[in-house]
Amino acid sequence: MSEQIQTAVQPKVVKKANFKVVGTYCQTMMDERYVKIPRLMEDFHTSKLHKVKNRINTPCSIGMFVDPPHWNEETDKFYWLAAVEVDSYEKVPPDMITKTIPTHRYAVMDYDPDLHDFNPYPYLYDWIIEQGYRPVEGFGFEEYQPYTGKNTKYTLYLPIKS
Repeated sequence: MSEQIQTAVQPKVVKKANFKVVGTYCQTMMDERYVKIPRLMEDFHTSKLHKVKNRINTPCSIGMFVDPPHWNEETDKFYWLAAVEVDSYEKVPPDMITKTIPTHRYAVMDYDPDLHDFNPYPYLYDWIIEQGYRPVEGFGFEEYQPYTGKNTKYTLYLPIKS
């Protein structure tokens, strides 16, 4: 095991109540994600974020993947949402969407791209299985405090069930 992996924060399980987000999205294939998602995130944080009213939990923001049913990473596109949490859907800018995330239990881990040299997604999926949980397919998210660019530290949330 590399020294960088050993510096990873130990995953844990948390319960998070339902929450509302407002943001923008793109659709992408896995092989395009390293171009499309950073572009979307940068655009949202530099030119759209200030339009969101009713924002809460500042300076946090969210990057969320949403997979279609029976998603195949080799052949299917998925959605990436750049968003912030809000207390209501009043005054949503016309070029943005809303999404309510239901209450879930999540496997959670902190990740720092400047410090850790591994992909946190399969790492956390493996941990979920090792702990006797099952992943809830279809979505997960990264929480930034705050988003500062491509190498922002984040907390990864993957929904789980017993």
